[in-house]
Amino acid sequence: MILRMHDREDTLRRYLAIWNGEVDMSELDALVTDDYVGHIGSRDRNREQLKGDIVEYRSATPMVHFTVQHRFGEGEYLATRVRAEATDERGKRSVAQGLNISRWRGPLLAEEWAVWEPLHQTD
Repeated sequence: MILRMHDREDTLRRYLAIWNGEVDMSELDALVTDDYVGHIGSRDRNREQLKGDIVEYRSATPMVHFTVQHRFGEGEYLATRVRAEATDERGKRSVAQGLNISRWRGPLLAEEWAVWEPLHQTD
């Protein structure tokens, strides 16, 4: 089964909603394959480690919001450019850009490679 890019938009939207703290973490199991692998910098993570990373990131940066800026794909691969905007407890704003290349199995996220710049203050 070959899915078009827009067939994955709902999954991607819900996935980012989890990172944004808008949707409960329990929804992640319905979006990511059981054998998910994330390649993040110099380490890999499985689905349970992904959940832990999201919780840790949300704890450290509770007022962050991720938005998709561009995406394009071919076959089972999707490249997504994402922007993160955060505000700290003093009201200082920070931004970061990231690039995610993901491999999909049907409508589910199976594997991803993420490259992010560090958050930097804009104020």
